[in-house]
Amino acid sequence: MRNKRVIIEVKKSTRVPPLETFAMAPALQSRATSLLLDEMFEPLPTHRPVHHFALLGMNVYEEESVLVRGEIEAGDEQDLLAGPGVVAVWTDAPIAPFPAPDPFLSLAAPRGEFAPCDSPDCTPGSPKGTVDDVIAYLGCDRIWEAGVRGAGITIGVCDTGIDRAAVPAVVDGWSLDPESPWGDDQRGHGTMCGFDAASICPEAQLLDIGILKGAHGAFSGYISDAIIAFEWAIQRHRQDGTPHILSCSWGMYQNEWAPDYAEDPHHPFTQKMLQAIGEGIIVCFAAGNCGGSCPDNRCGDDIGFGRSIWGANGHEKVITVGAANVEEQWAGYSSQGPAALYDRKPDFCAPSHFAGRTPSDAGSSAACPVCAGVIGLLKQARPLLNQEQAHRVLAHTARNLCAPGWDYQTGYGMIQAYDAFRTVQKRLPNPLR
Repeated sequence: MRNKRVIIEVKKSTRVPPLETFAMAPALQSRATSLLLDEMFEPLPTHRPVHHFALLGMNVYEEESVLVRGEIEAGDEQDLLAGPGVVAVWTDAPIAPFPAPDPFLSLAAPRGEFAPCDSPDCTPGSPKGTVDDVIAYLGCDRIWEAGVRGAGITIGVCDTGIDRAAVPAVVDGWSLDPESPWGDDQRGHGTMCGFDAASICPEAQLLDIGILKGAHGAFSGYISDAIIAFEWAIQRHRQDGTPHILSCSWGMYQNEWAPDYAEDPHHPFTQKMLQAIGEGIIVCFAAGNCGGSCPDNRCGDDIGFGRSIWGANGHEKVITVGAANVEEQWAGYSSQGPAALYDRKPDFCAPSHFAGRTPSDAGSSAACPVCAGVIGLLKQARPLLNQEQAHRVLAHTARNLCAPGWDYQTGYGMIQAYDAFRTVQKRLPNPLR
């Protein structure tokens, strides 16, 4: 049988400190003999929600547990779950970035009961303006004229890395691959994202968080890598208050890659993401590239309404960013709600399809760091701005695109940085209804 990567949640004893991974192996393998633990993965403490409270949507936590990582033969999950102290076995989901979809794809018929936007932009390789046009459209230049350019703000870009020579705002980072340390990007996607964030928020510092630096230059990663990286960001935030914002232009293309991550809000990464928000870090995720009009070919059958935003990308607490262009056309591949974890997703769109770091910075991958850069400007203007407030002000000031109010393609519409900036200078809007 094929091997399956798993994250194992083991109850931590209150009498002894966390064990090394290799020391846990004999007890766990007594039930699942196919288990091969990753001895390079340092056991990571976490908290597990009490089940009956979790069913009510309440994060009330019981005693601490520990995460370890390994591989088992598919089908041995129940045997492993019967092991001593094992409280859950989760899929270690594969994750990938959301660059521009393949331009040679044929258009798919829209799916679902909700009408799509008219005339979507399905030509991500054809830029609609430049990064300067994006700056002018959003009104960032007017914010800069007010003396707000991102000074004192740190944005973490969670991606394939950032080439520090191309984006000198990078000051530190974390890397999955020792052969590609922070400040290095062998694939270019993360450099595009870093460039886009820095273009909007030019005095901000960037952290290069190489979640997608698969070993030996691979263009992908696993959700356990993201857990380690988010823990790094949380610990750093506890030390010096940075990063203020995390920008994540990646996710899962298909539910079948890991249904438990896609649909269960208690997956360890989703809980780690909520911990980051609870620590005061603003977290933005790209919606994805599986919208029904012209989806990425990696989406398979998981396209369109209700079948294209999986896992943490669509959690209620996350800022979920779709893609549109400065001509106010929705990108036809931008993933559509309802998300698996929350009905009203995406939250809004940010610009994509513009000449920037590449001939056309595209995908919801480009939209997310643009939004993160805007939040950086708002955070400098109002230092106590938090996750919920950032979502609220961008939603209240967004410009409708597909339909009045909120819709499943564009959320509340296209963000308007200058209008949001003027709002946070005066007050914050009331909660959305």
